[in-house]
Amino acid sequence: MKTITHFILLAMILVGVSSCASTSVTKIGIATYAPLAEGKDVTIFNTESEVKQPFVVVGIISYEGPGNNDKLDFGAATEPLREKARALGGNGIIIDKFHPINSVITSTRISVRARAIHLI
Repeated sequence: MKTITHFILLAMILVGVSSCASTSVTKIGIATYAPLAEGKDVTIFNTESEVKQPFVVVGIISYEGPGNNDKLDFGAATEPLREKARALGGNGIIIDKFHPINSVITSTRISVRARAIHLI
């Protein structure tokens, strides 16, 4: 009985840890821009060709976490990506990679890699 209790506890911990989202940032370049205010608009571009004005890359942002309602879309990632871009002074994001991460323990998770940009 004690072994079953330990197994259930371990399973609950693994599910809890794997359902969390993580976001990381790597600053790029020497240009420094003031952080944008919370709620300030950050435009999301699906490809670099969608950006129709000059820009500077200010950082690389990675997000890994649950999808939006267990669907394979990056709706759940948009606000964490925007927050990190704002902190770098970025007013745009270019999505470079978006793919599912399949897990046996939890539902489908997503991984997003993007460039935070400052539109000039």
